[in-house]
Amino acid sequence: MSSNETPQPPKGGPKPGAMTMAMQAVQIKTSGPKVLRIGLIQSGKIIEERIIRKRETVTVGSSERNHFVVHTDGMPSRFDLFQLVGEDYILNFTQQMTGRVGLPGGVQDLTQLRESGGARKEGDHWQVKINDNSRGKVQMGNTTLLFQFVVPPPVQPKPQLPAAARAGFVRSIDWLFTAFVVFTFMSMFGFIVYLENSDWPLEDGLASVPDEVAKLIFDEPPPPPEPVEEETEEEVPAETAEEAPAEKPKQAEPSEPAPGPSNEAEEKAVAEKTARIAEEAAQAAEALIVGALGAEGGALADVLAGGAVTGNAEDILSQAAGVGVAQSASGGSLRTRSGGGSGSGERGLGGLSRAGGDGVTAGRGEGGAVTERAVKGKTQVGSGGDIGGSGDFDASLVVKQIQARIGAIRGCYERELKRDPTLAGKVTIEFTIQERGNVSDVKVTSNTTGSDAVGACVADAVQRFRFNPGPEGGSVTYSYPFVFAPQN
Repeated sequence: MSSNETPQPPKGGPKPGAMTMAMQAVQIKTSGPKVLRIGLIQSGKIIEERIIRKRETVTVGSSERNHFVVHTDGMPSRFDLFQLVGEDYILNFTQQMTGRVGLPGGVQDLTQLRESGGARKEGDHWQVKINDNSRGKVQMGNTTLLFQFVVPPPVQPKPQLPAAARAGFVRSIDWLFTAFVVFTFMSMFGFIVYLENSDWPLEDGLASVPDEVAKLIFDEPPPPPEPVEEETEEEVPAETAEEAPAEKPKQAEPSEPAPGPSNEAEEKAVAEKTARIAEEAAQAAEALIVGALGAEGGALADVLAGGAVTGNAEDILSQAAGVGVAQSASGGSLRTRSGGGSGSGERGLGGLSRAGGDGVTAGRGEGGAVTERAVKGKTQVGSGGDIGGSGDFDASLVVKQIQARIGAIRGCYERELKRDPTLAGKVTIEFTIQERGNVSDVKVTSNTTGSDAVGACVADAVQRFRFNPGPEGGSVTYSYPFVFAPQN
């Protein structure tokens, strides 16, 4: 055998490459059929590369649901580029697509396949069948898609901790510290539960007043000591002294002085004077009322006889019989009980002064201060309750909170009652109690008082309500009416 001759394999031996083909067959059998490997290139840069491990139809288009998103003119939102029919793939391409594909007959151009009839026309696109050895590229505008069939690489297992690390977690725990933390947490949690469930007594009324303050309020101060009058010896007439020389005058005890005849006379005179002053004041007041409201020419009838009172007060009162205009502290004259239109039996205003007194009248003097009569109102809480919400709350706590703040709500009404004494009506308030105990969404749903200021003030008072604790499981909405009326 010469050196240039190629050695021939022995007869009956395996053919060249038989071992390689057998290994590939075994690999394909163990790993399954080949899968598509697709790369997406835009402007000369690889944008995405993916292995389609599952044999399925691969779509492209502008929709986000496609395997590959491609934005190109004329490209529909979804296009089946590699269509799986049975176990074989079919390459679909349109008129705008260019490129080349490797087929069993050689490398073919997509344009040539369309023109020569090598591809089958299906609607608005063409189809050509490819196998597991095919590869090629498809151009769609400025986007190029490269594909080939490859053996699927093995799936990488998920990363896991070493067995030593997984088994040593329990042994690495510091049980002493863990027990201390658990004990501390349970102690604090139990104390909080105890505080939440404890019903601490609250002292109301006089029991809440400190003893030192209560002594100042309720203990009366001791009365001042009574002055001790020194008893003077009265001069005894000579005749009396001669008749009873042996008798000695009996001295009264200092603590209980015997009232003398002069003290009894003074007390009797003061009582008579007080009774006389009271009788004169009663007669004068009765004469004033009867004279003003008398059926026969009373002062009030005289004033209103001419119609509406729009003139000067002095001129109008001068027309009323039995009524004079006061010119000094002693005043004018008042009609007596039997007075008529002629004004007979008049009594001067000076007659109201205390008889035998120092000239100070029983009523207020000139320029005396005029006190304003206090305006009071009544406030009642109507029947109400929850009207919505997902929480759980006791309505009695709401009523208790309203009763505690009823003074502020009544003040809203009395402030406007001073301006309008006939003000009365009902204000309905709707409010929501949050889980934290605060009040929100306060609004006036009904107001029959005619005063918006009363409704706004009551809503502001309800806004300041606070509840501790608040509702459980969510907020609760309540509605309560407040009825207002003057007290007198």
